[in-house]
Amino acid sequence: MKRRGIRMKWTFTVCTVAAMLLTLFPFPHLMSTAKAAASIVVDGNPSDWEGIPAISTNSGTAKVLKASHDDKNLYLLVQGSGLSTAMGSFWLNTDGNASTGYQASGWGATGVEWLLENNSLYRYSGTGSTWSWNWSSSLPSSQYARTASAVEVAIPLAALGLAKGSSVNIGYLDNNSDVNRLPAQNQSLPAYTLHDKTPGGNPIEFYPTELNDPLNNPFKGWAPSAKSTGYPQNHRLVYAGITWKEFEPTKGNYDFSAIEASNHFSYWQSRGVKVVLRFILDNPSGAAHRDIPDWLYNDMVNSGQSPGTAYQDKTGGMGAGNNTGFSPNYSSEYLIARHKLAIEAIAKHYNSPDSPIAFVQIGSLGHWAEFHTWPYVGPNGESNYTGAFPKNEISNQYIQHYIDAFADQQDHTQLLIRRSVELAKNNNKGLIMGMYNDVFGDQPSFDSEWGWYTGTQNGYWDDIGQKQPNHAYFWDIRVSGGEFYGGDYGLKAALTTGSGFNETLRQTELSKPSWLGPNSPASLALGNPLQGNMDTLKKRMGYHFVVKKAAYPQENGGSTLDVSITVENKGVQHFPFNWPVEIQLRNSGGAVVARQTTSADLRTWRTGLHTVTGSLPTKTLPSGTYQLTVAILNPSTKQPAVDFANTDRLSDGAYKIGTWTK
Repeated sequence: MKRRGIRMKWTFTVCTVAAMLLTLFPFPHLMSTAKAAASIVVDGNPSDWEGIPAISTNSGTAKVLKASHDDKNLYLLVQGSGLSTAMGSFWLNTDGNASTGYQASGWGATGVEWLLENNSLYRYSGTGSTWSWNWSSSLPSSQYARTASAVEVAIPLAALGLAKGSSVNIGYLDNNSDVNRLPAQNQSLPAYTLHDKTPGGNPIEFYPTELNDPLNNPFKGWAPSAKSTGYPQNHRLVYAGITWKEFEPTKGNYDFSAIEASNHFSYWQSRGVKVVLRFILDNPSGAAHRDIPDWLYNDMVNSGQSPGTAYQDKTGGMGAGNNTGFSPNYSSEYLIARHKLAIEAIAKHYNSPDSPIAFVQIGSLGHWAEFHTWPYVGPNGESNYTGAFPKNEISNQYIQHYIDAFADQQDHTQLLIRRSVELAKNNNKGLIMGMYNDVFGDQPSFDSEWGWYTGTQNGYWDDIGQKQPNHAYFWDIRVSGGEFYGGDYGLKAALTTGSGFNETLRQTELSKPSWLGPNSPASLALGNPLQGNMDTLKKRMGYHFVVKKAAYPQENGGSTLDVSITVENKGVQHFPFNWPVEIQLRNSGGAVVARQTTSADLRTWRTGLHTVTGSLPTKTLPSGTYQLTVAILNPSTKQPAVDFANTDRLSDGAYKIGTWTK
């Protein structure tokens, strides 16, 4: 027996109330079924588990966890690929109290009473943190079978002290791995309830009809410039690039009204559109100018400091019309101090649950705030031709300003950074950053040794000779974003059927973007020749939730209605914020008469199937027929705010998932 350890990030509880469900049929949409666990034979062949829903899924070697029971045994099944045949362990919380028992790290609070390591069952005897177990029994081959694709066990209920009506929280660890586990890292152990299958009659299964549309949901899709309005394509994000000069025209005067007016904040808020914000100190254009405030420039000159470098690129590397500007002296302690105050002001002003800002791109440094001052070498061999980019000890100070200002706002505003640096994952606030790729769709900029994806996964040498670390798989925790490369040409090339769109889809699967902009197709006319590919990409980007099945008792056998809902995320990314998932009962007039906020955490709903359960109070409801609905609520408005890709959407945004009669 060995210790296991990994840090906890979030909590996600998945329960199940239906252990006797048949396989999913495309029709009819409503049926009642009953499947007994007594037919399960522990032989390593999972075919007799068909129709029993998963209580947890994950990627890696351990992919599916199922549970069932009969009068004598608790049956457990793990399915996967390349499962260890030498070491595997089930972790069981049998008293329903996560604060008692062993706290197995790597998940949320666990409170484990029993450990089945291989075929040996142990009872916990420690204090919660100590590794102390007493051997209880060994399961014979008729109760324990294992292959590289399945682990199947039957544990006597009497040995665990379980009876019908009891609940047990279950986890599985394959070969002591940090990642090959069920449920996934940082989630809570799913609960399985040993329901008495007689009262309440056979369960109803309802299969909502899927809707094959890209939807127009929050925090995903296109993010065009906020400075224009009336885009033909639907979108729920806009990009606002804010220069320091316009934000702080005089020292200490932060002109929020001006930047909000020029970026149409009120207009976007009225339409439920959130902002992706970038703070810019150097925004190249076709004419000589500065993007830092005049007062800052003059203060630096008057104090004897070099304020920076005026440039006009003649190498052609920056592109026509984007080659002239001013690169500040990033090493100036005065500039750094004033930058800190500006970022703090932005964070303070927009720190509210209904903030118009959904994402802040850590910019500030380099041309377009893209973390580079390329081209570095001029036509005559000049070094730092368009300005000097700072070393880590300087650039980290700018990044730290964002971390300190926004670290406690991640429930409504999240930070993203363009290039992988150490502070993106290791900092004084324990904050994990998302990332964005400003040249999305371009193959060399993605795959090359210096490319965005390669560097993100493996680390890289940056433009000024510094070895930067990786930020691999950041999308498991935070959001991935970006914009199409190469202006209008690159955008259309990336969306054109053939090698261009194939490359775009490949990069989507690998880097899992939720949104793209400001260079995006939002301004293209509806029904344009690229529309089909645009819709395909928009559906796959970010999250795309489909309700696959709802299961609940046919009759009311008590004071609650237990409901199990299976949702598939067909997108590449999870939902970025912890918005509540609510199950509801509605009367004939559509009013909600019973509701429960479930334990589902949408931040853990990656690609694949997820089960959410709830128990609705029904004791005081009058006899009649009710609609069963599900909704994802905006925590600020308490109203449904995310569409499922299903028909039967109600007028307020909730979705019908069945009908129940009391």
